[in-house]
Formats: sequence, structure tokens, C-alpha cells
Amino acid sequence: MLTIKESGRGPKLTVKKSIFICTIFRINNIEEAKNLVDKTKNEFKKASHNAYAYRIGNPINWEESSDDGEVKGCAGLPIMNILKKKNLTNVLVIVTRFYGGINLGIGGLTRSYSKCAANLINVIGTIEI
Repeated sequence: MLTIKESGRGPKLTVKKSIFICTIFRINNIEEAKNLVDKTKNEFKKASHNAYAYRIGNPINWEESSDDGEVKGCAGLPIMNILKKKNLTNVLVIVTRFYGGINLGIGGLTRSYSKCAANLINVIGTIEI
């Protein structure tokens, strides 16, 4: 299994005036994940959404995702799919969205959340655990 090399935050991704910001954390337990989600939501109080996904354990014994008010399955699930595709564990990914006034549609949301998460994971890199 793999995990990320370090925690970090990516550059802004702008899609039709909506701004997406990805934050990624290396985590060890559910409580830590929940606290980091709350901390990030507090940091980005004016954001429209803070969708997230996390996986814990080797082998995986817990995973969770949240759309945080986005269209069901268009935010948390695409982030989770990136974590699964890259075989990552002990990772929390939060993608914060500031709504820009233009609806992106289901495909646009799915692509934006996926791209934002995948880009930051690629920049930070992964290590074997």
C-alpha cells in the first residue's frame, strides 16, 4: 500500500469562475480525519463546499467520503475513486469549492473534484508503507 509523502495544499484550480483548492493530510485514525475536516471548514468559512474522502488502514479498514452539499456522488466519490485508483491509505483529501455563479453540471463537478485531488497527489508524491 501507498501513502502520501507529506501533507500539503495545492494551487487553485479555476473552472468557470468556481475556485477549487485541494488540501491533503496524512492521517492515522478517524478522529484525526474528522478534526482536520472541521479545521479546514473553519479555515474556509466562506466556501460553498468542503468535499472530502479518506481511507485508513493496511489493509483498508475504514473509508468515508462526503459531498458536503454538492450533487450526490459528484464530489466525495470522485475524490475517493482517485484514492482507490492510486492505492492510497492513511490519507485525507479535502477539496474546497468557492462557487463562481456558473453551474458546472454533474460531469463538470466530477472532473473538477477528481482533477484537483489527482493533481495535488501527483505533486506531493507517494511512498510505500
